[in-house]
Amino acid sequence: MCGLTAVFHPDSVVRPVADVLERELAASLEIIKHRGPDSRGTYVSPDARVGLGHVRLAVIDLETGQQPMSDEDELIHCVVTGEIYDHDRIRAEMQREGFSFKTKSDSELVVQLYKRDGLNLLFSLRGEFAFVLYDIQRRILFAARDRFGIKPLYYTVSNGRVLFASEMKAFMGLGWSAEWDLNSIVHNGDLGDERTVFKGAFKLGAGHSALCLPSGEVRIERYWDLSYPKPSTPPPGTIDEMISTVRSMLIESVRLRLRADVPLAVYLSGGIDSSSIAGIATHILREKDPQATVTAFTLAFIEDETTDESPLAIRSAAHIGANIHKIPATEAGLVDVLEETIYHSEAIAATFHGAGKFLLSKAVRENGYKVALSGEGSDEIFAGYPWFPADYLLDADPTVEALGISVPTDAERTALVAQILKAPQTTVSEAPTGTSQELLQINAHNILALRTTPLEATMFPVALLTKTDMPDVKRCIEEGIDPHVRRNSVDGSWHSLNVSLYVTSKTLMTKMILNFAGDRNDMANSIESRVAFLDHHFVEYVNSLPPSLKIRPIAQDSPTKWTLVEKWILREAMKPFITDEIYKRRKVAFNPPPKPSNSDKSSLTPLQVHLRDRITLKAVERTGLFEWGYVEELLRGYLEDPVYPSHGAIDMRARKLMIVLSFVVLQERFNVPTAKLV
Repeated sequence: MCGLTAVFHPDSVVRPVADVLERELAASLEIIKHRGPDSRGTYVSPDARVGLGHVRLAVIDLETGQQPMSDEDELIHCVVTGEIYDHDRIRAEMQREGFSFKTKSDSELVVQLYKRDGLNLLFSLRGEFAFVLYDIQRRILFAARDRFGIKPLYYTVSNGRVLFASEMKAFMGLGWSAEWDLNSIVHNGDLGDERTVFKGAFKLGAGHSALCLPSGEVRIERYWDLSYPKPSTPPPGTIDEMISTVRSMLIESVRLRLRADVPLAVYLSGGIDSSSIAGIATHILREKDPQATVTAFTLAFIEDETTDESPLAIRSAAHIGANIHKIPATEAGLVDVLEETIYHSEAIAATFHGAGKFLLSKAVRENGYKVALSGEGSDEIFAGYPWFPADYLLDADPTVEALGISVPTDAERTALVAQILKAPQTTVSEAPTGTSQELLQINAHNILALRTTPLEATMFPVALLTKTDMPDVKRCIEEGIDPHVRRNSVDGSWHSLNVSLYVTSKTLMTKMILNFAGDRNDMANSIESRVAFLDHHFVEYVNSLPPSLKIRPIAQDSPTKWTLVEKWILREAMKPFITDEIYKRRKVAFNPPPKPSNSDKSSLTPLQVHLRDRITLKAVERTGLFEWGYVEELLRGYLEDPVYPSHGAIDMRARKLMIVLSFVVLQERFNVPTAKLV
């Protein structure tokens, strides 16, 4: 999985001597050594224009895969993180063409593909990766990030130098100083676009590359994006053929991700996604060894059996004959690691998702594993979240006629949407088409903004809002979506469900789940997670499927009573690998709510104690971001009369306070000065 850092000096910038640049790279790598504890290396170009650094988590080619890597002529140098799959086949093909490889590492493909294809090398890469490459002869630096943003890559310009790193904290070793980005914080640019909470520090977008020229120009380009057919496009086969193809392509994706020179584990919860991955992995391993078993790890929320999925996971493990480790996750345990997850994620935390993943990956590492297969990404391609049914119902699905599927009438869709959204019953054709800007249809962006980002104007000082205007997270999300997607939304070129899937993938999945509950808290414990559902060949096929196979309407008793089954085609495809219990189970929230140990509310929970102790007048005023009177009242109310919602929710006041805590932690760990409001 590894971590990287890079420095590029344009012509106009005075370059340091090589020894100074080497020391800066070493300081930068020391900060992110958790990403690669096995070895580290640096490269400084002869003219000190470029410095590359790499910390390695050795997974493939343990003996000769050290980085930075170069070609045989020492003219092309690169650092790569992540995994590139199908590399054995591509390597053999290139060797037949006359290309020479120094190692057996998948990462060396970046060097040799660049020699063959130039910047078009990206089209041949399959997997989760980020890399930075330097071409001495052309004096250009080329960086790229995988199609879904599974692997992080940030960039900034500091003292005229262009910096890249796997994590922003690595910039500090290169002389960068963090400063709040007030506009991004108020409008949550970290969710809606490629900004971060820090001024001038940006995410390189998923499926994007960056070309740094000697002049100092940085060209950001997209090389891949999610796409969907027009609603009238015929299905790519019969229902049985589509089910079979989903099954075979996911098997192939898992097979590729089982390639490693170290033992692998599987993250296993009580849902269909991780259960499918574990079942397929077992099936593949037993093709060679009938006695093969996988080792799975699951969190056990032992304080509240209503949200504890570990019994389901244990039954799924027994079904496939897997060994399973049950990792206790108490509220106290989650709170203990909360601040570490904020630091490693470099983003706000309003839930325990990151903390849960931190505990899980820590246990995987302590048991001797470096690699774990993960089920992330399935909800975003198969429509598993609770807001998707309403989005699905906004448009008719004309493909179903050819498939012989019964679907609700227009009037029934209208009634179902109103029931789901608990809104007045307007006809579907009269449903609003977005905000006043009409940038997108009314779908995921509205619910996302409200559920994932509980920001409101009263949190912020008036002087800050004078600089940024009132919080408008929905508009930030809309404007962060590519114009061609907005066009496809408003003119009906994409079905409303597909617009929702796109928006969710580009925001919740890429910006939060793959970061906060994925790479960052896995790599905090030096664990490489592999995301089989996000193989781009697989996703491109799933995106071509009719909406009514992802959310399947099932008529019950009479045509006016409908049940909407999320991820229907995945359920059908995975029947051979999962229990009947998992096949029939509906999606539930991952995290448990904090729950009091007794009914006496005078006894504070660990989260209450932590928020009380850490959110002080001094700490809040030092950030310069929040109105203390509002925060104090919020804290008092949460401490005196907490609410414990069901289904994995957290008291909204606690979520807002966790956001405040996030900025307190980030300020301390990044040494951010107080925001200047005048």
